[in-house]
Amino acid sequence: MADEYDIDDLMEELDAEDKHEEVIEEAEQKADKEDSKAPPKARSKVEEKLEKFEQNALREAIERFEDKSDDLEKELFAAARAEVKTLDEFYETVEFVKSRAGKFREREEKLAEEASKRAEEKAAKDWGVGPVSNKTAPADSEKELMERINQGDTKALFESIVTDMPF
Repeated sequence: MADEYDIDDLMEELDAEDKHEEVIEEAEQKADKEDSKAPPKARSKVEEKLEKFEQNALREAIERFEDKSDDLEKELFAAARAEVKTLDEFYETVEFVKSRAGKFREREEKLAEEASKRAEEKAAKDWGVGPVSNKTAPADSEKELMERINQGDTKALFESIVTDMPF
């Protein structure tokens, strides 16, 4: 069988891989030494370009965030923007802003529901009006009239139509 390897062939391949790893390590060490020998002027230019690249990336990330975010998120981010100097800080700040905005929205919804409930209760107390979605309980006279209609009293049915009873 041509596809089968014997143990000696496999051992030779593993030794070759180990040698490749050693060669790669030596090349990386040599490159590091050469980089450290590079003139300071060249290093400063590289660092300057990297810093400029990061600032451009940061600026673009901020612009994308502001385009996609709502007013609350923009306002929260504006408060922390002065402290954001790197992309890592930006991502941490955005995560914080989004979680905070979510909590504010939940709280706002809860307060709006409570205010609506209090307003309905106050209207019911002051004006005798209940929530729009709830039916009011029929008065005693209406209950009596409905019972008479259910028993087949046609005069009660006529009376309910003439008096415009709400049932």
